Amino acid sequence: MITELTDPTDNKLWTYYIDERLSKYLDKIKVGVQKRDKDFVLLVDGYEGSGKSTFAQHIGRYLDHSLHLDRICMTADEFKLAIINAKKGQCVIYDEAVTGLSSSDSISRIGKLLKSMMMQMRQKNLFVIVILPSVFELNKYAVLSRSRGLFHIYEKAGQRGFFVGYNRKDMRKLYIKGKKTNTYCVRSFFIGRFVGKYVINEEEYRLKKEEALFKLDEDTEKEEHKWKRQADFAFYIINKSGWSYDKIVEEAKKADVHISVGGLSSRVGKMSELAKKYRTQPSISI
Repeated sequence: MITELTDPTDNKLWTYYIDERLSKYLDKIKVGVQKRDKDFVLLVDGYEGSGKSTFAQHIGRYLDHSLHLDRICMTADEFKLAIINAKKGQCVIYDEAVTGLSSSDSISRIGKLLKSMMMQMRQKNLFVIVILPSVFELNKYAVLSRSRGLFHIYEKAGQRGFFVGYNRKDMRKLYIKGKKTNTYCVRSFFIGRFVGKYVINEEEYRLKKEEALFKLDEDTEKEEHKWKRQADFAFYIINKSGWSYDKIVEEAKKADVHISVGGLSSRVGKMSELAKKYRTQPSISI
């Protein structure tokens, strides 16, 4: 069916198609959140380019007509700030998938964020939509304890715009059973279509996405440089037999490499592996 929503901030009319069964499901969510005085966390996953972000914006705008770009977040810091500043009953989308959510560190961060921000999300009765490549990469807490539903976005015969929905019960079955083979082996009859039409300013969204990707490249370069220096230093201290950990930490500080005594033992092994990756000979001089 065609949905018409008026943005309460600028009175702009947004018109887009939304599956009738999906709209009824979202209506029940809104009523349930208000009656039970809780939050609602939804997951949206699928392959890159399948339309996850567009679909999430559709349901986010339907749940919260005031949804704007400032509550479509692409980093952990943006997400936390959006939760803090959100008003009661609003929607926040965590779309870090566009900035490399496939990394294990980024994915593990989701569960921690959902847990740390849980109190504010519940007090404000927020709708939170998390976009990611695969639900199976999330930890148990994020999926089984915090999330209430999953939409898997997929292509059919090379055509985008298909979704299959899982309620909380089926999502639990899917996660436990499908995680072993990374397949969506639990059948669901909640299927539908959506149209790849933006329901926020497309130009502003793409600009924000580009800026997030640019910052990610900068941060990655800085991180790799830091690890490279630490890897070089690891080779140096490994070759300096007889040094105490206190001596190693002292010399490390001179090279502006901060290594704690407590974590040095396990870190040396990790840094030596990184050193092999970045170069075969140490270049640091002390």
